[in-house]
Amino acid sequence: MAALKKVVSSLRRVDRLASCRFSRSSSSSESRGASSGDQADADRPRTGFAAAFGLQSELRRGAERSAAGDQEQNFASLLRGSPLIQMGPAKDKLVVGRIVHVVRDDLYIDFGGKFHCVCRRPADGEKLQRGTRVRLRLQDLELTSRFLGANTDTTLLEAQAVLLGPLEGREARENQNQD
Repeated sequence: MAALKKVVSSLRRVDRLASCRFSRSSSSSESRGASSGDQADADRPRTGFAAAFGLQSELRRGAERSAAGDQEQNFASLLRGSPLIQMGPAKDKLVVGRIVHVVRDDLYIDFGGKFHCVCRRPADGEKLQRGTRVRLRLQDLELTSRFLGANTDTTLLEAQAVLLGPLEGREARENQNQD
């Protein structure tokens, strides 16, 4: 409350100062007449509060113009154009992921979805180390379940996928070059 009072009192002080400056400058220009003093004021660069106020006014006008142009696309059209919706159902989609963490026989693989997936390392998977790119077949983008008596789903914060093996051949070389 005290901070609000300080802000209000400082705004009142600024209003009084601005009105005093305006009345003083208008009375002095009237006494001088329309001479070169008006031109000197117009040519002098603005500083302090006047410069900041002018800059903020320009920014506000620019934001209003850009907001008017952005309103052409609504949320539904943006959602339809998103890559996640364009992909369609995730079940049985083949994707490429990167191993981001290894804990014993568990491979944590990031494939660009909301969550990573955890897959078992195959018996001959010694070359599957951190940073290796692998092929996956998605089962589910988010593992969720509703427990008995619960009103909401509980998520494991993981996706479910089947590890198909390391990315090999021409695709692997092209993807390594992109990184």
